[in-house]
Amino acid sequence: MSKQVSPKEALDPLLAEFSNLRAYGDAIRQQLELISNVIAEYSLSRAALEEVRKREGKGETLIHVGAGNYITAELKGVKTVVVGIGAGVSVEKSIDDAISEIDGRVKEAQERLVALQNQFVQISTRMQQLQGRIDQLYGQLEATGQA
Repeated sequence: MSKQVSPKEALDPLLAEFSNLRAYGDAIRQQLELISNVIAEYSLSRAALEEVRKREGKGETLIHVGAGNYITAELKGVKTVVVGIGAGVSVEKSIDDAISEIDGRVKEAQERLVALQNQFVQISTRMQQLQGRIDQLYGQLEATGQA
């Protein structure tokens, strides 16, 4: 004989799962925002390098120095860029190679973004399923005066 599970007993693990999924969804949402910001930064960097290449490394430009501040600088024969490759290590590359490096990083970031978006959709779908069952169990508890 199997014992019938009361609505209260069925509700507790569903609420725990819902809470865990909400926390996981929030973490994924933060990662999505971070990756979107990284992609935007890569795009700005790529545009700046394209402009330097277009001007053949010469001319006047604005250089971002942080916190929304810029300085005007004169470019004189810029042919290379110092590119961060991780762990505080940087290497000197041609402008074309630096742009290619950025393009590769954008592609990787976009792939990660899509994977996280898919995970977020799965979590949201499961939360909706749980919410329906939780509402049903609360209704049963209310009907029996146990809520």
